[in-house]
Amino acid sequence: MKRKKDDEKRNKNRPQKSIDEKNMSEAELATRLGWSKQYLNRISCGRANPTVEQLERIAESLGMTLHISFE
Repeated sequence: MKRKKDDEKRNKNRPQKSIDEKNMSEAELATRLGWSKQYLNRISCGRANPTVEQLERIAESLGMTLHISFE
């Protein structure tokens, strides 16, 4: 069984990397979503627990598809 820390390490900075790849700032993404930059930052840093719908909106705004799996 994988340890939680391994999963956290694997996903750490993933949203920021995706934002950087799209040449978009976190502020621009927050504006697209209609959220504050602070709230988006809390999600990115793991200090907020977004809903699946919010994760779908983030993925869509980045031109990505959200995949959820239970392993």
